[in-house]
Amino acid sequence: MKTEARVSGAHRMTPHLPNDPDYEPLRELFSHHIHSFDHLIEYGLEKALMSIKPVTVDFFFERLSKQVREALYPFECRQAKISYTGKFLADVCFKYGDGPSGAVIREKFSFGQLPIMLKSKLCHLRDADHHKLVSCKEEPSEMGGYFILNGLERVVRLLIVPKRNYPTSMARSAFRNRREGFTDKAVVIRCVREDQSAVTLNLYYLSNGSARVGFRIRGRENLLPIGLVLKALIDTTDHEIFLSLTSVYNDKYEKAKGCVGTQILNERAMIILNEVKDLSLFTRIQCLEYMGEYFKPFMDGMEHDSHAAVADAVLREFVLVHLDNNHDKFNLLIAPVSLRVRLTLEKFSSIWGFRATPPPWLPDTSKYCSMDR
Repeated sequence: MKTEARVSGAHRMTPHLPNDPDYEPLRELFSHHIHSFDHLIEYGLEKALMSIKPVTVDFFFERLSKQVREALYPFECRQAKISYTGKFLADVCFKYGDGPSGAVIREKFSFGQLPIMLKSKLCHLRDADHHKLVSCKEEPSEMGGYFILNGLERVVRLLIVPKRNYPTSMARSAFRNRREGFTDKAVVIRCVREDQSAVTLNLYYLSNGSARVGFRIRGRENLLPIGLVLKALIDTTDHEIFLSLTSVYNDKYEKAKGCVGTQILNERAMIILNEVKDLSLFTRIQCLEYMGEYFKPFMDGMEHDSHAAVADAVLREFVLVHLDNNHDKFNLLIAPVSLRVRLTLEKFSSIWGFRATPPPWLPDTSKYCSMDR
């Protein structure tokens, strides 16, 4: 007599899965990749588009047809050796004429295919538990954080970059090769805008006590006297710049007078101001005109603008770009000068018994990263 063992539908064999698997450590490991991509989708693309300069163009276009596709899952892309992407569409508005009577035309444009990171907000596997992942033919421990391109899994390698918006004091022998009179000392600030684009500003120290502000336009580094940049940022006088540069404080954040630090700072401040005076530049407008005449060939789309407007654009787009206020840029640009002088004064502290303390708005030098190469 033979008997047949029958298994009800509720007890059929299923892939073995733990009852309550703990994938939280894996999620934490891959979370920074996913959060970075989510930030790009939610804010980064919008910020990048908003930062595009307005231009006047003559163009023609063709209307694009709309296509509706069914949901595409990652496992299908692996098997078919295609990329896991989505259409990057943008609604562009054209306005002809000024005022309420102007004609407005809206068009939807396709900018190609945008790769989608697995487990991001645009992925069909977002917030899927291990049971749903298995039903979608994925591993129950799938954490995402990578792309699928031509059927292959690709991960974006993270790069270590200098801390954003943070002055870093450096000593490199290569700085001496910039130009004659340069020392091996500099302060570097990697300034990052809201759209995550960055401009690195270098403040090189010269052997005569002055400094040069360096930044790159079209891959070419441009060097400007720091006094010229300070006077071009805000309407100020030489006396106010002198007081800002020569602020030496004691441990109680009170101005110290008659000390070795004050004498050294006074000499440096006079050298910086005399450089601008030797160029016959005495007002902010004169400094802007001088800078604009030099940078006008390098600024696209500003051929018909005044020299002052070009200089304002240079200060806005290449000098401490993470700050929107010129007064804040002025104060931050003075800080590295005081920082480097203070680092020099600390070498004399053991001899003269004097401790140079920075102004209240300048952090202690122990918090700055000093790199020697």
